[in-house]
Amino acid sequence: MLDSEVIKKDFIFFLKEKLGFNDNEIYINPNIVLKNKDKTLIEKFLKLKEEGIPLDYILNSSKFHEYEFFVDSRVLIPRPETEIIIDYVKNRFSSSIKVLDAGTGSGCIGISIALQNPSLKVYGSDRSADALNVAMINKNNLNVDNFFLVHADWLSSFKKESFDLIVSNPPYIADQDPHLENLKHEPNSALVAKDNGLRDIRLIVEQSTEVLKGGGMLMLEHGYQQQEEVENILKKNHFVEIANLKDYQDLPRITLGTLQ
Repeated sequence: MLDSEVIKKDFIFFLKEKLGFNDNEIYINPNIVLKNKDKTLIEKFLKLKEEGIPLDYILNSSKFHEYEFFVDSRVLIPRPETEIIIDYVKNRFSSSIKVLDAGTGSGCIGISIALQNPSLKVYGSDRSADALNVAMINKNNLNVDNFFLVHADWLSSFKKESFDLIVSNPPYIADQDPHLENLKHEPNSALVAKDNGLRDIRLIVEQSTEVLKGGGMLMLEHGYQQQEEVENILKKNHFVEIANLKDYQDLPRITLGTLQ
């Protein structure tokens, strides 16, 4: 059962974003006459919220970093914690390097990096054709000239030493994790990984030793409780200068390393 206050808050946001209502019309003016089209949209909204559909999917819109992205149930809804990757790349890299956003989904990471760093050539790969279709919508909507999409299962389609930087927010939730109940409307394949959530992370790290240039960097988002395991996977695959970035709750969220 959804909290009525959450539904109320989302409904007000929906009225403003989708129907263009202002605060006076919502809170003060009792004489608003709704058009039939607006009534239909409101009824649809309430039905979807009762089913637990996230607001971002209802609006087909999600804010990430400084940009607005199209999203639907084919891709994950972007999370604020992931923005840490964008800020780090912007502050760390300025030359014309090649970047891969592995498992790009909506394209929010790769596109944001490309927009923030016009001199970089950024690629977004995904094994899901549905996800790539969403990423293409966002590439076109945001007019990103230095972002390119590739249909690939992680790093399997790329030549040796193709990239200077690889970033990824892969599936990292274990298949019995109770948090999945609150994520049931998002694509399971983008959330869940075998081996206690570490299978895809391990695969990306192993493949990156071929695809990264020597001295190249790999950045991985993961669960806050997986920091030590991710660090060990990186060490076993010849990564050095391993460091961790914390999220807005001061929890370890991004681990990065340099290929020796």
